[in-house]
Amino acid sequence: MTSGETSLPSNPPLFQAAAELEQALGCPFDPSTGMSLAGGVRADEFEAEPTAAYEAAWAAGLHHHIVPVPEGGRLASFESMVGVVRAASRRDLAVTVGLGSTLLAAMPIWVWGDKPQRNRVAELILSGAWGTAAISEEAAGSDLLATGTRATATAGGYLLDGKKWLVGNGRRSSFATVLAASEPSFGLFLVDFAAVGESTVQRLPKVPTHGLRGHDLSGFTLNGCRIGAAALLGRQGRGIEMVTGMLQFTRTMVGATSLGAADTALRIAFRHARTRVLYTRAALEIAPVRSLLARSFADLLVAECTELAAARGLDVARRRMPLWSAVAKYVVPSFCVDAVNSCGEVLSARAYLREGIAHGVFQKLSRDIAITPVFEGTELVQLDTIRSQLVNGLRRRSTGGARSELPLDLLFGFGEQEQPPPAPRDERPLITYGGVDEVTDCLDEAVEALHDDPELAALARLLCTARDQSRETLRRAGTERTAEAYEAARRHCLVHAGACCLHTWIQRRDALGGLATDRAWLSVALRRVLMRLGSPVEPDWDAEDQLVRRLADLDDDDKAFSLVPLRLAPQHREPTPA
Repeated sequence: MTSGETSLPSNPPLFQAAAELEQALGCPFDPSTGMSLAGGVRADEFEAEPTAAYEAAWAAGLHHHIVPVPEGGRLASFESMVGVVRAASRRDLAVTVGLGSTLLAAMPIWVWGDKPQRNRVAELILSGAWGTAAISEEAAGSDLLATGTRATATAGGYLLDGKKWLVGNGRRSSFATVLAASEPSFGLFLVDFAAVGESTVQRLPKVPTHGLRGHDLSGFTLNGCRIGAAALLGRQGRGIEMVTGMLQFTRTMVGATSLGAADTALRIAFRHARTRVLYTRAALEIAPVRSLLARSFADLLVAECTELAAARGLDVARRRMPLWSAVAKYVVPSFCVDAVNSCGEVLSARAYLREGIAHGVFQKLSRDIAITPVFEGTELVQLDTIRSQLVNGLRRRSTGGARSELPLDLLFGFGEQEQPPPAPRDERPLITYGGVDEVTDCLDEAVEALHDDPELAALARLLCTARDQSRETLRRAGTERTAEAYEAARRHCLVHAGACCLHTWIQRRDALGGLATDRAWLSVALRRVLMRLGSPVEPDWDAEDQLVRRLADLDDDDKAFSLVPLRLAPQHREPTPA
């Protein structure tokens, strides 16, 4: 951070789209808005699609943000997309998960599709149509090589046969990207349902779910579904590679949905604690309640730093995403779920009610967010990816390769970019990275930068120790899938998250201003990470109290619970029941 750097405006340039969406959608606590919490609860009660929320989101142009600018949409930056998805997810995860399913279906089109394919999918999405990524099958699970759907070559095209199950938007989709076994290997195919015979596609019933009851999670069966040769995406035999590549984009975006839901949960719990009277005083004055709120806020900020770094990586360091997208997918939903659970402790019995505080939305929100660690690959799947990527990087490092190249001020320059990032097709994702994790590799420099703050420097050194221990464990394990190797991968994720917080503090606090300049958030955030690592750290009670005061200021000023200074729609406030 240079001494001459000035603070960003209230809404940083890359988050202007999120600010615009916030204003267009209005306050989610206002039951009169189209995308209100109350409306989401009503739809959830009947396991119905939140139609009014979809209409409000589409009227505000939400779907334009998943279509790249060269194809006529507004997707220019994945960092900017995080802000947009987070804003929508403050209101209803059922909407953004449906949007995410369409993004998952569209990403291989944006990356590998030819011009007619890109034009058609852009036309569909911009008109409000849904897409589905037809990857999952009941018997195959996460084993893509066990995919049973087949694409049989015929004169002029292919015949598709198979059953896709537990896919988002399966019943309502207008197009699908279908993974199918073919010759010489698996292929990925674009199916425009309007162009195929209705009798060859059987839509399956919606699957009843614990959370996200309004989301279309279903499937379909293909019986001799004839598609043209032009339906093939990219080169034949590259289907698995394309699916692996597109997940680097979408699993990064899952974190944005978690952040939005956690923001709302924290706002509900904080407002309740502020007005709930217990033992003749506000619950917010009770020390354990304050700690729960402060630690929930800190978990949210750890997740935010990790998520923004990963999304920015898609913009400025796409080659690193085979590793970083998996790390973000492991860390961000997990920390956000923990934050929501802490908020549930603050609400106590009211967390389970389907009425009362915020129209009873908390129980819906906690059910909805619980599935986010599973989307786009479970935590175990992510750890296996991380383990493999790290071992590959260590092997290259031992032979003199894989040295750090990425300037941290570029990766952590949240809110601004000097030049537009490459479009999805201009820099295609790699399957393996094979380099070091610069985020954790540069922890030693972070310790040096904290020379004037011995307490924070000591916390940073504990992260360095955990990093070195994980490296040694992975070096010994090599390619073996041992329990110790998976634990080392888990610990690496936590070290990476703590390092993201440190680099954000060092590189960007002055530019972001406000909360970002308050060392209290970093003190509590690092302790939250180190606690999960099993490191011996004592709570910072003063910093926790300061974080609670920051929550009050942000809520009073209609600001996001975020290091990024983002103004929300004017907040609708109702008295919280005692």
